[in-house]
Amino acid sequence: MIVRIVDVKKESPGFAEDVECPASYRNILSLDWSCNVLVEASLPACKTLDDTVTLKQSISVARRGDLTATVVASLEEKLFEKERALIDVLVEKETTDVLDLCGLGTLVTAMDRFKSVQVEGMTMASFPGLTQDEAESAMKEFYSSLYSPPIPSFENTIKDPTLRKLARTKIAMRVCDCYESLHDVMLKPDIGGYDDISFLGHQPQQVNTLFTI
Repeated sequence: MIVRIVDVKKESPGFAEDVECPASYRNILSLDWSCNVLVEASLPACKTLDDTVTLKQSISVARRGDLTATVVASLEEKLFEKERALIDVLVEKETTDVLDLCGLGTLVTAMDRFKSVQVEGMTMASFPGLTQDEAESAMKEFYSSLYSPPIPSFENTIKDPTLRKLARTKIAMRVCDCYESLHDVMLKPDIGGYDDISFLGHQPQQVNTLFTI
């Protein structure tokens, strides 16, 4: 709709600069007013990042018309906030899937349960899902995924390469954060309680380097 309005304004003699138009009508007919109204109305309906990209492209077209710089900046800021909100939702969902695929999912889930019932003297090694054998198996699977992280490419769901990379980077960072949390607490004898911690084969910094996109 925004692109169509821009095209109409370019082609219609009624929008020529030498045509007299009352100020009240000029405001309604301006791109500033119409773009503000249309973008505000469209934002709640944006369910995917591609939707926001389409709106940004429309604003880019309107910028070549007489859309003022102030309005452009305002609309782009609103779209930026919408994109970040959509990315956060996507990252949260996909991080859970990636954790399951790389082996850490069971440990993270068990750790959440452990924290909810933990009492003095209770150790992770004695808790279902976090036992020595289960921790070793999960970490082994995770380490094997480091050189080929199972992070979705999003090539078919996010057309903008910048947003695609941002989403993938955030997922990788969250997975690394989960590993660091598990790694650090497992090393604490009073909480981890593991007889042998040799299964923790990588420092968090190493994982941050290896688990990249």
